[in-house]
Amino acid sequence: MSYEYLLELHFSQCEIFLKKNLTNSYSDNDKTDYQNNLFELFKKIKDNIPAVLDEINIFEIQEHLNFITKSLEFLMDSTLNTIPFEVVSCLNLALKDWINEEEFIITTSLNNDIDSYSFDDTLAVNDFVYNSINAAYKISFKKRLIEINLPSILAKDYFSSVILYHELGHFIDIYYHISEKISLELIENPIKWTTVQNFLPFVGNKASLEKTKYHVGEYFCDLFAAQYIGTTATNYLSYLEIKTAHKLKFTHPSTENRTVVVNDFLEKKANPMVELINTYTQTLAEGRKLERRHDTLNEDDFYNFLPLIINDPKQLHGVFPYAWKIWMGGTEKFKKNANLQIDMKPQAIYKALNNLIEKTIGNYVIQQDWEKVK
Repeated sequence: MSYEYLLELHFSQCEIFLKKNLTNSYSDNDKTDYQNNLFELFKKIKDNIPAVLDEINIFEIQEHLNFITKSLEFLMDSTLNTIPFEVVSCLNLALKDWINEEEFIITTSLNNDIDSYSFDDTLAVNDFVYNSINAAYKISFKKRLIEINLPSILAKDYFSSVILYHELGHFIDIYYHISEKISLELIENPIKWTTVQNFLPFVGNKASLEKTKYHVGEYFCDLFAAQYIGTTATNYLSYLEIKTAHKLKFTHPSTENRTVVVNDFLEKKANPMVELINTYTQTLAEGRKLERRHDTLNEDDFYNFLPLIINDPKQLHGVFPYAWKIWMGGTEKFKKNANLQIDMKPQAIYKALNNLIEKTIGNYVIQQDWEKVK
């Protein structure tokens, strides 16, 4: 079978996709530079097609064209008009706590699925594709994309955006091989397995290694997120999975167990799963440990419909649990504390709080950018 015309089809699809994204506007130059590299890569691929193609050549070209389209898929949903830069700014600060953030760009892809929160590791840790592109075309990407999926309908909802901290945790976990190393140790050491058996309620053997990695990984990400946004992500998760809170899946622990782990971590209660994960985290993540990285905010500014004045990243991360605490207090309490003389429906309060989160974070980010250029 000749693949000539199918390869031409692939090139045509990729070229049209590139042209559609030519005028993308980003909040930072890193994404623009990355996209410019994609255009240069496409040109070089097209200019260097071998006269005689074999299956190896075709596979390599496929991989490189797919790299371009996969990158664009996330870049196109990371423009100023799609995902709020405020959320990504908070995630960047969290990322800075754990790695050299100069090597990575956080991007997002919007999906038509209300449950589509996930991390895609395709372009963050795949050395092969970057090395092959550099070897074939002498093009290097200074930064890699951290790709996070989220529902398009909630792209500008700051309450549900707390889940993105959990998804960023998946990148940190993979980057340092934390759940992988823990799972291997547990499978090889039955005595250690018994210490966390309550949180891994299944048989620990080689056949369950993959399941163990998934479960430990989810616990790690819950703890990673809790550092920055407290219990807000697990509380939201409990609501979303109210019918199956006590059930575990192949890829996820039960919501009940996840909630216990997070609460014990935040309340500094003894918990064997928390201790196991933190011990490995400190060893593998170059001395970094899971710890509270947000401040508790008690100001009345949101009740006065004013954005908070933020002085540092800990306070910034604390904006999310602050807003969640107000919302979970109920609309009647909000109206009383806000001294409202008129009725205000829940959706109006939600809209006001969502806007106040946006303005609070935006003001801090703009202030920090201004300080850098002064």
